[in-house]
Amino acid sequence: MNGVLRLKASGGPALSGNCRRERRGNAEEKVLGLVCVGAARVVICTASEALAERLRSLLLRWSNCECVVLSVEQTDRFPSPETADAHLVVLDMDTVEPAGSLQLSRGTLGLIVISKDAGRAIYSYRWHPAAFLKPGFDLRRLSGALAACERYWACGRQCVASPYRRRPFLLPLGRIRYAEASAHYCLFNQGKREVKLRFSINELEALLPRPPFARCHRSYIVHLDAVESLSYTAVTLRGGTVLPLGRTYIGPLRASLQAWRGGESVL
Repeated sequence: MNGVLRLKASGGPALSGNCRRERRGNAEEKVLGLVCVGAARVVICTASEALAERLRSLLLRWSNCECVVLSVEQTDRFPSPETADAHLVVLDMDTVEPAGSLQLSRGTLGLIVISKDAGRAIYSYRWHPAAFLKPGFDLRRLSGALAACERYWACGRQCVASPYRRRPFLLPLGRIRYAEASAHYCLFNQGKREVKLRFSINELEALLPRPPFARCHRSYIVHLDAVESLSYTAVTLRGGTVLPLGRTYIGPLRASLQAWRGGESVL
């Protein structure tokens, strides 16, 4: 069965992005907002409808979390020259029989192999796959495999674009754990690294996709996947960082986090 499913990080822009231009005095006009180069094309090669559906579901969840625009296609045939313009191929070696040689460009096309048979997995080494998965993989393992292929699908990343000297600085949304207001700037925390860009917190909130981002305080916006737990006065992130939780934002944040976690109670 052949078909096309377009996955897009919910709430975010598609290909052209959502930007405004800013000019200060006689300074050069600069882009400010969200940008995305284009959708990353993923081809799923499997004859198993159950596996294809699970991959679509997990890819949608992953793309929303990482703020990546994907174009996902499914085929029950071995990869052909038509997949040459794809960015990533997910090959189910247990249901799709090799038909001839697989010509993949190691510089432009990534390959993830799925198989429960060690012999078939070893056979696929000749194609230089970036990652292997067993059929029982979950979101965590798929995320790890996709991380190994980042350079292939990176064109689908949604990024914050902010003026920096004479060119826009691009910050991938998926790397932001939280943003903190600092006068006329926002401080973006990426775990071990912080970046300061010229945004007001209200301007940033209007640009960011919801989910995965949510306001938790008049001075803070948080990525829902970074949240470990909530109390009535604070948001605790994975790693131990604690952010204040404004009284106005308790209800909306709790509802957003509960929906993000599939109905799991969070308070």
